[in-house]
Amino acid sequence: MGAVIICKKALAETPYYIESMGIRIYSLEELAYFLYENVYLADKKMLGTRLWEWLRTEMNCPELADRLQKGAESGGSVQNMILTILRSVDFYSQEELAQLTAKMKVLNTYQEQERLKLRADEYFVGGNYQAAIYEYQKILDIRQSERLGVEFYAHVWNNLGVCCCRLFLFGKAAQAFRTSWQYQKDPAVLKEYVYAMRLGLSDEDFEEAMELQKIRGSQLEEFLEEYGRLEQEAGEHAARPADLAKRLYELEREYERNTRYA
Repeated sequence: MGAVIICKKALAETPYYIESMGIRIYSLEELAYFLYENVYLADKKMLGTRLWEWLRTEMNCPELADRLQKGAESGGSVQNMILTILRSVDFYSQEELAQLTAKMKVLNTYQEQERLKLRADEYFVGGNYQAAIYEYQKILDIRQSERLGVEFYAHVWNNLGVCCCRLFLFGKAAQAFRTSWQYQKDPAVLKEYVYAMRLGLSDEDFEEAMELQKIRGSQLEEFLEEYGRLEQEAGEHAARPADLAKRLYELEREYERNTRYA
């Protein structure tokens, strides 16, 4: 596929908004590109009623909308709906569509928890921490699979903890890191747990918590020395901005992007 995508139809006046990613789609080509590159994120909600109406009213594509609606109402798969949309534009080759089909077939062999983690990880990497938390929690609400093993669940709990930290939910983050550590004794996760506790507790409560958890001696000293270095580095970047109101506005918008729901 080339670097330039030419849209053959008029652009929509009102875009199709994909809330979980915070992006606006103005053409069929953009929609196809998004689905091709983000197949793990697509679900029936994203490709549901709101999309059909947008295709009818904004893109003047009633036939495509009808095919998607009939497919959904007859129990068709998300994968078939994606291919229906991609085939409605003509900038993907048959080879590329075949590769995507093979990728989706592999995806169908995954357990539900694995598919959810792929989606959660995409949200995580994209900075949508609230949506990632929602998906990670869905994994943990499903009965644990022995086939996936402790490493899988350790990673889920760890990523959940990182997301909570990014949203300043240090108590929940600490709980997630501690659970990850219980699944798999990874020293890096233990350090994350200590940092989350340090960020969320007073000096006195932190010391008491470390004593109760029997995290002490040279190990704790090493963690706290590194924490101090990171804190100092962060302070060097925390100088008062020249335009405080503008910076606050930027931080508010960033937080809103990070807390979109899936």
